[in-house]
Amino acid sequence: MASYEIVHTNNLTTAVKTLSILLTLITLSMLTLNAESTFETQFAQQVSAFLNTLDDEQSEECLHKLDDPLRWKMQYTGGKRAGIAIGKLNREQRKAFEKTIRLVLSAEGWDMAKQVIQQDGNMAIKNYYVACFGDPRHGEDFAFRLAEHHLTIIHLSVRDGKADEFGPILLGANPPTLWKKDEKALLKLWKDAQDPSLLIQGKKAIASEAMPKGDGTPYAELNSAAQQQLQTIWNLRLRIFTPQIQSILNQHLQYNGGIKAANIAFYNKTPLKRCEDGGKWDFNCQIGKLHFDYEGSRGHIHFSLWLR
Repeated sequence: MASYEIVHTNNLTTAVKTLSILLTLITLSMLTLNAESTFETQFAQQVSAFLNTLDDEQSEECLHKLDDPLRWKMQYTGGKRAGIAIGKLNREQRKAFEKTIRLVLSAEGWDMAKQVIQQDGNMAIKNYYVACFGDPRHGEDFAFRLAEHHLTIIHLSVRDGKADEFGPILLGANPPTLWKKDEKALLKLWKDAQDPSLLIQGKKAIASEAMPKGDGTPYAELNSAAQQQLQTIWNLRLRIFTPQIQSILNQHLQYNGGIKAANIAFYNKTPLKRCEDGGKWDFNCQIGKLHFDYEGSRGHIHFSLWLR
């Protein structure tokens, strides 16, 4: 009888602990959903506030349909983009724009964006374009974007449910003096992996293009040091975003199998030095439909991060 009571008590204790864990997970999930909902509401309100500063002519330039194919055009070179040039905005409108983009970019991210822009000159920001695909003032799903040479920052906001895509985020540098942290982290990954088969020699990768079928090494085949470093690289890539956007991206990561579902490859030359120092190598990581990369073979830097 005593033995039965002990077993019964242990089973009951285990059940209570399991229920407690489940309730905790459910609570955390609800808190995350509420936080995301609050952020998207705030983002829609701020984008609406920016749009309300525009006159009719400016609005016509800025606003586009959500399904406009230009929203997903991945272009690193300079030149005209969909939207209104920042140079056409007055001081009040620029302040509203900056307040909006700062909901997407962290302090470091906004600083890095300005450094990218300044590579084209101190007044180059006038040539960058702001576009809104869809109109949040009408309760529509929408995407707000800043884009031009070596910089495309966009966030898609979905009113109901969750977005099944992200980006494209395009970053670059010419000359290749920026993004040192990212390059050093990738070089450390190569060193830690101690696996020459990760390199597809003589073949260049193109930033913003998906990894070709048959390329890459699965996460499970990396040693533990390389696995840890790949997670570090992912976290480092997310540093340019605010915590709210980081949370969204990490959820996309989990929906696509997590970092353990990654497939990675280095391309072209052996990655031994940064692009600025003459390195001619590229990197690609595919995690389900989630993609991030680095391209340095062309003598300057291109990055992309997107889900589609």
